[in-house]
Amino acid sequence: MGAALIVLILVFSAIGIPIAFSLGLSSLITIMEQGYPLIVIPQKLFGGMDSFPLLAIPFFMLSGELMNGGGLNKRIIRVANAFLGNVPGSLPIITIVASAFFAAISGSAVATVAAIGGITIPAMIKQGYPKHYAAGVASSASIVGPIIPPSIILIVYGASLQLSVSDLFLASTLPGLIMTSVFILVAIYQAKKKNYPREGKATWKEKWDSFIDGIWALLMPVIILGGIFSGIFTPTEAAVVSVVYAFLIGYFVYKGFTLRELPKILADAAVSTSTIMFILGTSKILAWIITVIDLPTMVAEAILGLTSNTFLVLLLINIILLIVGCLMEANAAVIILIPILVPIVTKLGMSPITFGVVMTVNLCLGLLTPPVGVCLLLGSQMAESKFEKAVVAMLPFFIIGIIVLMLVTYVPAVTLWLPSLL
Repeated sequence: MGAALIVLILVFSAIGIPIAFSLGLSSLITIMEQGYPLIVIPQKLFGGMDSFPLLAIPFFMLSGELMNGGGLNKRIIRVANAFLGNVPGSLPIITIVASAFFAAISGSAVATVAAIGGITIPAMIKQGYPKHYAAGVASSASIVGPIIPPSIILIVYGASLQLSVSDLFLASTLPGLIMTSVFILVAIYQAKKKNYPREGKATWKEKWDSFIDGIWALLMPVIILGGIFSGIFTPTEAAVVSVVYAFLIGYFVYKGFTLRELPKILADAAVSTSTIMFILGTSKILAWIITVIDLPTMVAEAILGLTSNTFLVLLLINIILLIVGCLMEANAAVIILIPILVPIVTKLGMSPITFGVVMTVNLCLGLLTPPVGVCLLLGSQMAESKFEKAVVAMLPFFIIGIIVLMLVTYVPAVTLWLPSLL
C-alpha cells in the first residue's frame, strides 16, 4: 500500500500536476480504496494549516515583498558593493552577502533568488560574467534562505513536532553562516582563476554615503533576529514586527512604493502564502495516511535491516532526503517524512533539533538539483541561460553544501552549541 501511494505521487507529479494537487489526489484515491471516512480530508486539510507558529509564514512572505518593493534590497546591495567592490569576484560575493541578508527576513529560497538575483544577475551579465555562471551563483546563494533564520521550513518542522522554533533557528544559524562564508571563498577562488572583473574600489565617502543610506535596511535583520534570540518576541511575533518595520521604512523613509502599489504587494504575498499553506494542508492528509498504514515502521525496518551502523544509517537517510528534495516541495516533504524518519534518528540518539537542520539543508540542496531544481530553474530563466550549463556552474557550491550537510549530520555541536549557550 505504501509503495502504491508513493508511485501515485510520483506519477501525478511527473505528468505536470502541481505538488499540492498530486498529494491531495493520491490521498483521496488511497482513502477511498481503503474505505476510510471522507470526513478525514477536510479535518486534516484544515488541521495542517491551523497552527499558531505557521502564522509566521504569511508575515515573513509579506515582509519580503515589502523589502523588495520598498527598495531595502537595492540599498543592501549598494552597501555590499561599496565595501566589497574591489574584492575579486565582487558581484558574485555581493550576491551571496545580499542573499544572506535577505534570507534573514524572508526565510524563502525562491523569494531570495527572485528578489536578489533579479538585481544582481543582469548586473553580472552586463559586467562580463557568463550567463550560466551568474545563474549558478545567484541560485546557489539563495539556498541559504531557508537555512539562515528565519526559515519557513524550520517553522513547519517545529510546528509539526511542537518543538521550540527559536531553538531550531539558533541551531541553523552556525551552519548557515558556515555555508555563506565558504560560498564567498569559492567565488573569490573562481574569480581569481578565471580573471573575472571587479566592480572597482569605492572611496571612503562613497562607503559612508551608502552605509548611511542603507542603515535602516541593514538594521532590519538585526532587529528581527536579535529580538528572537534575546527572547523579546517569538518567531511569530518577529514576523509581524518585520512587516511593520518593512512597511514603515519602505513607505515613509525610502518612499519605495505608494499606497496604490500596496494592493499588488499584498496580492503577491497572498499568492505565495496560499501556495505554501495549501501544500501543508494536503501533505497533512498524506502524513495521516502514512501513519495509519504504518509506513514509518516498514521504512525503519527496511533501513535498519540493511545495516545497524549509525554512520551508514544516517548516510542512507541523507541520500533519501536528497532524492526527495529533487522531486518534492520542501514543506510538503517535511510533513510527510517527519513521522517516517524522526523515530529512526531519535532511536539512533540524534536530537530532533539537529535533525530539523539536517532535513532543511538536504531539502535546500534539492532546490538546486534536477529534475525540479526550482531555484536553479528560476535563476536560469532570469539569466536566459541553458539549464544544463547553469547546473555545471552550480556544482562547486553544491559540493560545499554536501560538506556542510555531513558536518551537521555527524558533528552535533555545530547545531546544538548555540541553543545550549543561549
